[in-house]
Amino acid sequence: MRDDDFFPIRAARTFPGTADRCGEARAWIRGLLHPFPHARDAVELVASELFANAVRHTASGEPGGEIEVTLTLSGEDPETLRLEVVDQGPGNSVPKQAARAILPGADAQNGRGLFIASILSRAWGRFPADHRRSGLERGHPDSMVTWAEFCTHRDMEMAGNP
Repeated sequence: MRDDDFFPIRAARTFPGTADRCGEARAWIRGLLHPFPHARDAVELVASELFANAVRHTASGEPGGEIEVTLTLSGEDPETLRLEVVDQGPGNSVPKQAARAILPGADAQNGRGLFIASILSRAWGRFPADHRRSGLERGHPDSMVTWAEFCTHRDMEMAGNP
């Protein structure tokens, strides 16, 4: 089977915003990306990091919160897989701040998620969610989409490679 024989992927699923559902999201992604072994591990790891960030830093991690995960492989560039994680906006006790990919100190216990995303993906970013497009039932006006794009072929270069 040739690489261009694979069907386009356009899948979205909403998960409860709890840390124990991260493994379920990873398994769902792994199943969808079986035809793309060169991208699968990177996408799964970055999805896990973005999911954890949504649980920890947004209202998605509060009781009743939700996180939407979307995978897309279609359109003009079928060699680029796009992952989107939609959260429900800032939590009550979390100040609103810009997402930055920085490498924390060697003894830091957390804070590496966006740095990992920046290394493993071709590109990543964040923008306000369009609630008409999002499947989140409890959409919040401050919901955000954190996205990352990945190469589906081994010979394509990722952002972190020289």
